[in-house]
Amino acid sequence: MKNNEPRDDVELLSVISSNPAALEQFYRRHVDDVTRFLARRCRTPEDVADAVSATFLAILLSAETFDPTLGSPMAWLFSIARNEATGQGRTAGRREALRLRLRGSALLSRSDAERIDELIDAEREASHLEGTLRNASSGELELLNVMVRDDLAVGEAATSLGVSASTGRKRLQRLRRGVVLPPDQNPFRPLPQEQ
Repeated sequence: MKNNEPRDDVELLSVISSNPAALEQFYRRHVDDVTRFLARRCRTPEDVADAVSATFLAILLSAETFDPTLGSPMAWLFSIARNEATGQGRTAGRREALRLRLRGSALLSRSDAERIDELIDAEREASHLEGTLRNASSGELELLNVMVRDDLAVGEAATSLGVSASTGRKRLQRLRRGVVLPPDQNPFRPLPQEQ
């Protein structure tokens, strides 16, 4: 600030709304005290940072209402900081009460949650398989359809379609190569060999 600009807190508050440098000077002068004050009243470092920010925003928005006949600038500043901390405490209290209420009356049973997890996994796998099925030949799709519909092994499904078991295995192998799932999620992965 220049020499002809306000220096004490009362003068700074009177020009804060029109002079960004005044807000900066007021902030730098008092931020450490406000931070310590709020650190005793807030639960987490994030809450302290939020309350400090909210305090100085309130100062910016209401500096014109400061009346030096009613008290000192510091008393006014700390009353705003106290209000911010109290508001945060109320909000945190409401959030905690809601969390406890929701936890107390579970929205989903364990079996519902497990069923939803299974649906999510199935949808992920289905999205991976869509591309493979879109690019599959009609012979490959026909073989897969017969295997699934009639619960048949590859050789049996191939025979029912009028092709050799070897041709059926080749078609199934092409389908397996097209699947882009990680090996542990691939439903077409080869079964482990018995020893």
